[in-house]
Amino acid sequence: MELLSVKVLRGPNVWGKVCMLEARVDISTWQHLGAEDVFAFQQRLAARLPGWSPRRPAGERGLPGTPIAEALPDVALALQTQVGTPVSSGGIGPLSAPGVLDVAVEYEEEKLGQACLKAAQRLCLAALTAQHFDVAAELRRLRALAEDVCLGRATGPLVAAARARGIPFRRLDDESLVQLGYGRQQRRIRTSVTDRTGKIAEWISLDKDLTKKLLAELGLPVPLGRPVTSGEHAWAAACELGIPVAIKPRNADYGHGIGLNLSTREQVVDAYAAAREYREEVLVERFATGAQYRITVVGNQVIAAVRREPVRLVGDGQHTISQLIELANLDPRRGDDLRLPLEHVCADDDTAQVLTEQGVSFDTVVPAGVQVVLSRIAHSWAGAGVTDVTDLVHPRVAAQCVRAVRLIGLDVAGLDVVAEDISRPLEDQGGVILEVNAEPTIAFHFPPLCDRYRPVCEAIIESLFPNGGDGRIPLAIITGCGDLVGAGRHLAAFLQKSGHRIGRASSEGLYVDCEQSKWGDQANLAGSLAVLLCPEVDIAVLERGLASIRHQGLGLDRVDAVILTRLTHNAESGLDADLEQAARVLVAAIDPKGVVVIEANDPTAAAITASFGGTVVLTYGPDEPSPRPGQGLAHTAVYLSRGSKTWVVVSPPGKAEQIVALDQRVVPEVVASGGLLAAVGAAWAMGVPTDAIAKRLHLALPDEAG
Repeated sequence: MELLSVKVLRGPNVWGKVCMLEARVDISTWQHLGAEDVFAFQQRLAARLPGWSPRRPAGERGLPGTPIAEALPDVALALQTQVGTPVSSGGIGPLSAPGVLDVAVEYEEEKLGQACLKAAQRLCLAALTAQHFDVAAELRRLRALAEDVCLGRATGPLVAAARARGIPFRRLDDESLVQLGYGRQQRRIRTSVTDRTGKIAEWISLDKDLTKKLLAELGLPVPLGRPVTSGEHAWAAACELGIPVAIKPRNADYGHGIGLNLSTREQVVDAYAAAREYREEVLVERFATGAQYRITVVGNQVIAAVRREPVRLVGDGQHTISQLIELANLDPRRGDDLRLPLEHVCADDDTAQVLTEQGVSFDTVVPAGVQVVLSRIAHSWAGAGVTDVTDLVHPRVAAQCVRAVRLIGLDVAGLDVVAEDISRPLEDQGGVILEVNAEPTIAFHFPPLCDRYRPVCEAIIESLFPNGGDGRIPLAIITGCGDLVGAGRHLAAFLQKSGHRIGRASSEGLYVDCEQSKWGDQANLAGSLAVLLCPEVDIAVLERGLASIRHQGLGLDRVDAVILTRLTHNAESGLDADLEQAARVLVAAIDPKGVVVIEANDPTAAAITASFGGTVVLTYGPDEPSPRPGQGLAHTAVYLSRGSKTWVVVSPPGKAEQIVALDQRVVPEVVASGGLLAAVGAAWAMGVPTDAIAKRLHLALPDEAG
């Protein structure tokens, strides 16, 4: 079983609507195995990969080698699912040569999908030859790869929320930078930071001392504190502020280097040294007593609030605290993998001291039912849990949190608040706002870390795309065997004349607002994506060869207009099967309210678009019988009408609309060539006013035509 080649098909493709890997596989060595050998292969494979089962019994009739071939995509899907990217679509095609066929495997992350496909090939081969294969080791390797290449706990749920709204997305780097939407309507996110998060606002939020000063100036409750430069300085400040105190790095995140509830000189000096390991600048603050809360603000609204619980273990009377930590970390939901919902339980800098204060140590066997706290700080990264308290937040507390976020200048933020009771005003209980974080932890509001889900992701997406917007711009694709360049150039000109900024990907190059920005053939998926990356573009006109769609996938989940230029002239000439499949993929991706433009005498295009329910526009050449109003037209027609003058006419069913009268010297063949009539039909269907079409139509004609 050999992988001869692998194609990456993005977006809708000949196999389905999801992204696929298409692999050409040589099974010639194994295609004539008897039913007994095939059964043995399936048994060995099922034993090594629990959860996998063959599609059909070993003795079921079909193409030679079918059970062997079917195993490959199914195993690749199973491996991807087991490492955290559940996918389900796969298939096999007919033999393309003796013993050679194509298989398709859905993927979510391309690098991971390819790695799982290759691992599946090795696993199937090992099962065929009865060789050893360490599945556990391979899954560990694939999980490590998944952690590197997959979107994490913050960006992944945001992308999922965007997809649920029908917002297209594109990953822009190997980390977490994601484009949501297209062209002028696009927004960008990276984890929970959006493109509205200003650099100055983020910088202020990182400086804890500056943040507190600004909040205090506005009268918001914050702990008293000051920067210090040495352990002795820290102790002097602690004595002046009042014991107990907290010590923290001035601009560290994730709770690193923080010491809480410090009352002795030794504790303060040691905590200062620990904080200096993370940052040079250190703060001393009056320690605020109470529970730790995280309040998430999006825009001008508190969306969610949780009480952060310190890491606790419950004794069983048999295991030491160190052993209880190890047992807790056996939970399959916990791990270093950023896609897992829970992180490992672990000790922090002051765990030993916290245990000592409770009269225990790491070697203590804790009685059954007795709780032991591992840390004063509710570190999510140390395995702490949270409890949702959104409905309990006092209105004044919520208003103060929103005011703090607006003061800093953030659009999305997580505030750390300490209070005895979040349902009471902070001033009534000595509660304070500790920090304002520009990159709030979204996982706080998802089970199993939290006991209840709050729609933080949906709120962030709504803030970027208000009123249910989907971030899309109109997309027109020109394909076929005719003059793609001419049709694309004319359509772009019509759209530009009506006031739009057009991005065009063509075999001539890349154009933005009629200005060429890139040379060379851009009539491919890369050219299309480049246009949609440009924030100036509000309509995209994209050339795509049918071969490009077949071998790369469409790459776009939905389009608004398609021009199919001259697929065939007659039923006898036909169209290559692969290219016809590609054309069908494209037509299937047209929005139900969109338009497809075809030539009236093209039987292949007519067959491909027969079931399309949107607007169909037929173009007629100068030598073809033109329809007339009142003939009961089923589709809109675009044609030339000759009389005392030559007219370009768009005729929707039931009425006729003259677009423009041309000079009598105009040669009709010139008007009908170069995709001009197709561009007229597409522009009209996309809402371009007829006067704009008329003005541009005169300019589009060559000098010798008029």
